[in-house]
Order: sequence, then C-alpha cells, then structure tokens
Amino acid sequence: MTSDLLSPSGPHPSLRRSAPSTVYRVAPDALPKRVRRGSDGMFYGEVPLIPVPEDEVNRRPRDTRGRGEPSRSSPPTAVPDLDGHDNRPDPMTATTPAEFVAAMRLFRRWAGTPSYRRMQQNCGNRCSATSFHTALSQDKLPKLPLVEAFIIACGGTDEEYRRWATAWRRLELGGGDTPTPASRRPEP
Repeated sequence: MTSDLLSPSGPHPSLRRSAPSTVYRVAPDALPKRVRRGSDGMFYGEVPLIPVPEDEVNRRPRDTRGRGEPSRSSPPTAVPDLDGHDNRPDPMTATTPAEFVAAMRLFRRWAGTPSYRRMQQNCGNRCSATSFHTALSQDKLPKLPLVEAFIIACGGTDEEYRRWATAWRRLELGGGDTPTPASRRPEP
C-alpha cells in the first residue's frame, strides 16, 4: 500500500475528531529555559504554555499594543472652556493661509499640545505624524482632508470642523476678506 508522503498518518480523516482551536498563554510563574540570543539580536527560549479556557478566550479582547489594526476607541474630545471664557482660536479671523496655519498651531496648543504621533493615533491614522508636522511648519494652506484629520486629532467636534472647513473654503476660493451673508446673495 502506497501512501502519499504529504498526507498525515493516522486514522482516516472521517474518523478524526475535529479539535477546537486552542489558545495558549504563558503559565504563571513560568521561567524560560534554553534561552539564546539569535543572530538578529532577539532573545529566544522555551516557556511552559497552558491552554486558555474557551469562555475566557471569547471575553478577553486582544491587545495589539499599537501593532496591526488601529485602536477601536473613539478619539478624545477637547475639554471645553468655562462658560463665558472661549479661548479656542477662531479660524474665521484668518485672512491669509499663514494666519490660518497659525490658528491651527494655536488650536493644537489649546487642545493640550498632543504629540504628532498621538495626533496620528487620535485621527485613526487618517494622516501621518509627518504630515501634521509639515503642515504646521509651513505657511501654505493645507488640504481640507488634513484639516479634518487635524480637528479630529485635537479632539474637536463636528461643529468645530464646520468652522474650520468654512474658513478653509473662504481662503481656498480666493477671498481673504470675510464675506457677509448679504454680500453672497445674488442681485435680483
């Protein structure tokens, strides 16, 4: 009888029990054995593992520790000022791209000066830390998607984003001057 070398030995597949996939964790108080340093500089060794009970596997969320998929938690919201004290920078006062970017820098400071990497995480990686740094280091008008990611990253609300988008559109469409609602209406 000839058997394929790649097929597993043992009972016929129809007779095998299908074992549930088992998740393992390091045993408590386990000490590594046969530890060695690999050519890549990492340490390798053997540790005793124990199976995790099925009910515990389903209820424990996996911790990716910043690797793989982004955090599912919602980005933090900025703490509002006390009533009667609105210290938020107003983008509507900007008449040039340089003033708009200066208002963005102030908004970041108002939000607690989050690091650029923290901002990248807060906006769900819509924009990189380098892009935030570049946009805030120049005096050019950034793209609108970057402004949206910036407001989310600094904990701004939808209303806040609408203010910034309106100011951005006003500058992008060629007017540094503040149009009034009456001046935008067409003449009858």
